[in-house]
Amino acid sequence: MLFGDFTDPRSAIKATALKTALDRWPDDVRIVFVQLPNPQRKVARTAAETSIFAGGTAAFWKMHDRLFANPPRDQSDLQRAVVELGLDASAWQAAIDGKIHRGWVESDAKAARELGAVVAGTLYINGRLADAGTEVLQLIADERELMAKLVADGMPRDEVYAEILAIARPPTAAPTGNDPSRPDPNVNYAVSAAGRPVRGPVDARVTIIAFLDFQCPFCARVQTTLAAILLKHPKDVRIVFRNLPLAFHKNARELAKIALAAERKGKFWKMHDALFARKEISEAGWKPIARRLGLRAEQLESIAARPEIEEQIRTDEAIAAAFGVQGTPTFFVNGRLLGGAQPLEAFESLIEQELEKANEFAAQDPGGGGIFYDRLIEGFAPPIKGDPAEVFFD
Repeated sequence: MLFGDFTDPRSAIKATALKTALDRWPDDVRIVFVQLPNPQRKVARTAAETSIFAGGTAAFWKMHDRLFANPPRDQSDLQRAVVELGLDASAWQAAIDGKIHRGWVESDAKAARELGAVVAGTLYINGRLADAGTEVLQLIADERELMAKLVADGMPRDEVYAEILAIARPPTAAPTGNDPSRPDPNVNYAVSAAGRPVRGPVDARVTIIAFLDFQCPFCARVQTTLAAILLKHPKDVRIVFRNLPLAFHKNARELAKIALAAERKGKFWKMHDALFARKEISEAGWKPIARRLGLRAEQLESIAARPEIEEQIRTDEAIAAAFGVQGTPTFFVNGRLLGGAQPLEAFESLIEQELEKANEFAAQDPGGGGIFYDRLIEGFAPPIKGDPAEVFFD
């Protein structure tokens, strides 16, 4: 998804790279263009309206390529492009004078801001920000490889992008408003951390509850970010793990059980790290890992088969459903939703906000028994599904 301005050199560079990718992988690449003209350049907005006008005659992409190849300097350049493409110049002039497509441009620009794109040339590839230092074609190639693994693992090809959208909502997205099935990213929810594996100080001011799937490539990708967070905030942040094995990952539930079995042997986080570090996400591959960790595979299998292991996973799934979690990875930062394998900056923004609020709470907190986070969430919002009075403290 490119947020572009036809007068912006960065937009032109990324548009060219995307066109190359589309020519190279026509069956695997889809481009979405969102208008984000610079308001300081009058011709930029008119160029955006011109492309929309061309789209009404099924010539949007021809106009898109033409404008990026020869950036317009004034309205006469735009008229020249209209004529070159064989479009009706008088109809175009009437549309520009009448501001017929102005609302479309403004709507696109508003949507861009809500998605965190404030400058033209912002590019997301499967929800990943392609910054100025990123090789666009290489990033697309990497995503193709990941998507191929998802499809090979049983996900229908036509559902891949829908899942990405479900789990990779940018942290700056507007509240869901009329969709009561989705948590509001501006609300603190009382998501329990009780009884689950924890990394970081038990009384940290900020608790990140992570719903993860050991076979999810996005969950594997975000591990370096989580490690960086703990390194940067050794006293203030802790991470709590909850299992959410997705149904279309055929080995995910088995891996979840093995990790919990390893927890019973005091090696959950070593198993966690090793499972996410393995190269083949579509294969279980846990037995060699167990041997490296000094664990006996048959003993782990015996523990994993215990009813309480399955019950722990079912509880995690119930909590996820109660708070509107629809995919992995999903995080709650002191109860605030953050979906997808977001960059470090997205986490840091929420951590900073929530740490300030937690410090204010701590100044008034009488302390006493229990963990800081458990006292903190007493005033947070209840689940959005099921019995509002039932917050899962397991």
